[in-house]
Amino acid sequence: MIGKFVEEMFKQPTENIMIPASDVATVHEDDNLVHAILVLSSSGYQTIPVLDNKNRVRGLISISNIFTSAHELSIFDEDQLADFKVSEVMNQMVPMLFDNYNLEDVLRLLVNNNFICITHKNGYFLGIIPRKIVLERFTYIAHNIENEYELTKK
Repeated sequence: MIGKFVEEMFKQPTENIMIPASDVATVHEDDNLVHAILVLSSSGYQTIPVLDNKNRVRGLISISNIFTSAHELSIFDEDQLADFKVSEVMNQMVPMLFDNYNLEDVLRLLVNNNFICITHKNGYFLGIIPRKIVLERFTYIAHNIENEYELTKK
């Protein structure tokens, strides 16, 4: 269990650690792979969420997913890429939490993932919590906890 003082410091300067959906690069499951590559390359991210037409999270897509698919795709063959939909090569294993998440669940999922998708219970995509923001918060704690609290070894 995370101690209350650490969790209190973690919430500084703001409790919100989620990047809202409006600021997250995404593609739709019906988009073709040319579009997915363009979004991935212009966003600078390695992996992005895949949404359906009701903005529910359906998977994740990366350049790696595209080129390690069973379809033997080539980045240089735009016609071939245009023939395949994102849903055909996306990863359906998505690290996801509902909007009432707790810090321990976030940390557990970020050990093996660069970000976590946050949704309503109906699956509607709200945003992501990136590992980078969580690490920045814990770096802040590591550098400041002794300035704000008197710590003694038990």
